[in-house]
Amino acid sequence: MESKEQVSNLANIRMRDSSSDCLMNSLRIQLTVQEVMSKDIITISPAESLLSAAMTMCDKNISCILVLDNDTLAGILTETDLLKRIASREKDYSKITMAETMSSPVQTISSDSPVLEAIRIMEDRHIKRLPVLDQKRLVGIITQTNLTRLLASSVLWRNVVEIMTLDVAGLQCKASVADAAEVMTSRQISCIVTLEENEVVGVLTERDLLKRVVSQQKDPADIKLEEVMSSPVISVPPDCPVFTAGRIMENLDIRRLVVTEDKHLCGMLTQTDIFRAVKQKLELDIVEMDRLHHRLRTEHSFTGIVGRDARMLELFETIREVAQTNVSVLIQGESGTGKELVAEAIHNESPLSDKPFVPVNCGALPEGVLESELFGHVKGAFTGAVRDRKGRFELADGGTIFLDEIGEIPSAMQVKLLRVLQKGAAQHLKGQKQVKSSHLASQQMSFQPVGGEKSINVDVRVICATNKNLAEEVAAGRFREDLYYRLCVVPIHLPPLRQRRNDIPLLAEHLLKKGLKEMGRRDVVISPEAVSIMIDYDWPGNVRELENALQYALVKCRDNLLLPEHLPSHIYKADTPTGPCPKKEKKKRKHKLDIETVWQTLAATGGNKIEAAHRLGVSRATLYRFIEESEKTGKIKAV
Repeated sequence: MESKEQVSNLANIRMRDSSSDCLMNSLRIQLTVQEVMSKDIITISPAESLLSAAMTMCDKNISCILVLDNDTLAGILTETDLLKRIASREKDYSKITMAETMSSPVQTISSDSPVLEAIRIMEDRHIKRLPVLDQKRLVGIITQTNLTRLLASSVLWRNVVEIMTLDVAGLQCKASVADAAEVMTSRQISCIVTLEENEVVGVLTERDLLKRVVSQQKDPADIKLEEVMSSPVISVPPDCPVFTAGRIMENLDIRRLVVTEDKHLCGMLTQTDIFRAVKQKLELDIVEMDRLHHRLRTEHSFTGIVGRDARMLELFETIREVAQTNVSVLIQGESGTGKELVAEAIHNESPLSDKPFVPVNCGALPEGVLESELFGHVKGAFTGAVRDRKGRFELADGGTIFLDEIGEIPSAMQVKLLRVLQKGAAQHLKGQKQVKSSHLASQQMSFQPVGGEKSINVDVRVICATNKNLAEEVAAGRFREDLYYRLCVVPIHLPPLRQRRNDIPLLAEHLLKKGLKEMGRRDVVISPEAVSIMIDYDWPGNVRELENALQYALVKCRDNLLLPEHLPSHIYKADTPTGPCPKKEKKKRKHKLDIETVWQTLAATGGNKIEAAHRLGVSRATLYRFIEESEKTGKIKAV
């Protein structure tokens, strides 16, 4: 067990981003029952005796046994069913058949059902397990334990007192097993505490009763609780984190813990309590995810642009504001950050949304071709000009022209473009005297096509983008200063994906749906482990690289769960530290992680996993995998 100081530190660790937790749980509950269920099932024939079934359950240390009649599920026998027989004070269990005792019909669930459906059925029907069928064939069983292990991370940081059962039954040590069975059956509980002078001295569970009755085959009324109860009592204080309590239950293979304070009974923590808390948290997460999705669809999203990072929310607000004006916009950001999507969003939010949006990649065209591409040419202007051709500015008349990679255009072309923009500014100022509103979405411009003498007048809004730092290009003499200030009236900077990692789960979900639609597939979800690896990766190619990685993964993924190994190998195998670390910390990477060091580091960093990974000298992916495994098993596991 952890020391009081360690427990205190653990209790203070909190996940910093609740929205990411919501998404993780939303991904987990989209898993199918088949992916979570236990395939190791024990069955028995309806003709077998109750004694035989009870002995099998005690020997295998299981809480239920399924009854099969000619490979068809006929019923189920649980510890509670056996307890009812003990409470009825029947003495010869060898003469009672399974057909007389089993519960039938049995509530089942299909193997392709979502995990959330299993959770709701268990809670609504007050049952702890569901046999799993695949086209009427028994293939497994899903239990509260399976589901709690999958989803318990959402309640690990709560204290035991918040979720424990307060209604605990107690009997004196001199009471009989039959008395205990009656109390447990009538109150529908799975354990009681044994008391001596009002002090808890032991715990008695359904399994304890069954093992003693089966092994001794005596009348339950003749067996005293003091002969059966588990002692000494394993207890935890009310302020113990659920994480610690869960580890104790897992390591000792028990399903409940007594909660005491100064030797006084406060309550009982059972797996059912944890399961119920998980379900309540999931319901809140589902509501929160619906709210976030609605918010993204309405307040904070544009077609193809997904983000809830503070910088992205500021970007969305800027898009709305600048869309209603006619000022020039310069979008700057690394390749793959979505500069063209932002330009389209500005156009679509503006009064010009029903007019043309014409993109031009200036960096992909040589100087001679670029001028003709932008302004058009007349027949005979150069060899191969067999007819008049409209340029992109003319095609964009009334709408928006998007000049991508504007930093790549040569000096001579910069002069020509500046001249056109200056004419547009002069025309605009002249028009302002006749128009009261200054919120015009486009600007009037005039230019001559290549080889032409007649000017062409257009009304166009100009949006530019570059992956270069144009201010530095100006300082280096590679870009005209006057053109820079003409283009950069409103600068917009797009952050690289590595600077908004919290958006990666949402982006991955959005891009996955897009990829599934393009491939004509459905019902594929990303595993939490794959999400963790994607969050840890630096994405030098930004959103474009993420989209390509997911398309690659969908090609590799043949099932409905996208795993880390489906990702490109350079992403899956990336295991570099999140930042430079001192030599001392680098040495730590040679050693295996241990649970105490990890939790102490998390406590010291206030739950900041990035900083914790930095201090431990490992990548976040390694740390996430270690934490995920620890939450599932509760045991120390080297990574």
